[in-house]
Amino acid sequence: MGRSLAGAQVLKETLSIIFLGLPLVKEAPLVLLSALPGVVLYLLHWQLMLGRVGRVFATAVWVFTLLDELWGLILFQELDSPTRGQIRMLYWSYFLGLGIILLALGELGWRWQRRRAKARRNVHHQALLAGRQRQ
Repeated sequence: MGRSLAGAQVLKETLSIIFLGLPLVKEAPLVLLSALPGVVLYLLHWQLMLGRVGRVFATAVWVFTLLDELWGLILFQELDSPTRGQIRMLYWSYFLGLGIILLALGELGWRWQRRRAKARRNVHHQALLAGRQRQ
């Protein structure tokens, strides 16, 4: 599920770059510098989608993605006169991104809890077996 969410985020980011980022850069080229963290996260989402990464790394990427999503919203609010289409696209992008991020963080938390419970059961099971062998 994590790879699917990363893939959905990559697709959302690709569309956001095309429909929101490029027009913004045309209007104010210096905005490109503030978009560099988003480009790095875009590449990290590709890595999440294509390869196996650790939970800590994935969690860090998703937390930074959440911060970047908020940064992008603040940055877009600074536009002088966004079109109605840009505003609509921004809100779709923002809420879709927020939903994907929260699902990804929830999935990571659920997997962490499940593995922790499984490890606890294994320790308990091993203690029972060791006790039976002593008898």
